[in-house]
Amino acid sequence: MSYRSREKKRRAGIAQQRARRDHRETMKRRHYLTIVSRDACCNACGGMLRQGAECVYRFEPREILCVTCADLRMISYRPSLKWERAQKRKGR
Repeated sequence: MSYRSREKKRRAGIAQQRARRDHRETMKRRHYLTIVSRDACCNACGGMLRQGAECVYRFEPREILCVTCADLRMISYRPSLKWERAQKRKGR
């Protein structure tokens, strides 16, 4: 691997870290569609969220909702990286 290739990768990594650092506050308050990693309850209806199911999660203030409750509240959410990876595996 040439010096230029390594330098290009290093600069790309630095740019990603800088973007994460600069947008950390906005990312905390966003709602994300993700996969449940361990059993939990919906904060709105109290329904069980089993491991492997889909949920809507927000980091600050910490909140986890089932997809139905998030839709009823008209919360706009975006897919998380974890959810997108799971969908790719499902499609294979």
